[in-house]
Amino acid sequence: MGQDTSIAAARALRLLNTPALRHPPTRGPQERRTASTTPAAPLNLGIVDYLARTVAEVADHTREVDPQAGPPPDRVEDIYDWYTAHTGDADEDQQRRRDTVIERHRLEHAVRLGEFDEVCKHPCPRCRCWGLMWQAAGNRARCTNRRCRTPDGMSSSWTLGRLAAQKVQRTEIWRLNAT
Repeated sequence: MGQDTSIAAARALRLLNTPALRHPPTRGPQERRTASTTPAAPLNLGIVDYLARTVAEVADHTREVDPQAGPPPDRVEDIYDWYTAHTGDADEDQQRRRDTVIERHRLEHAVRLGEFDEVCKHPCPRCRCWGLMWQAAGNRARCTNRRCRTPDGMSSSWTLGRLAAQKVQRTEIWRLNAT
């Protein structure tokens, strides 16, 4: 994957880490709640948990590839530069996994920020049409092509991880065919 993907993922992660988003929303559902006998948490615990999971996933894969990687950077938005720097000499499978993780994180960050149109920029893995729409209730991308159905007759739906893996695969094919 290119540097643009990791820059976009880092930019979205920095936005998710802003104080405005870390404070709990005044209305709407929250992912984790404090007990009713205590005052509300001063932070949006769902965002804090999400950031911790994201950094932990990147750090775990980096240490798996390079045990001497050292500690992750203090600034959350620098995690993808650190990730790329320490996995640059890995074998092709590990680099492909790294690129897929970064692309999936970019899509997850965009969805968390409400930029659902990022999902529409991917073709459907089954029918290859450009008709994906984000379905928040299922936390999946749905194909709007009426002919694109599962064997059960349901409309096709895809996780962000599947879309990220498809993009990494397409990028590799384009790179091979370009020469």
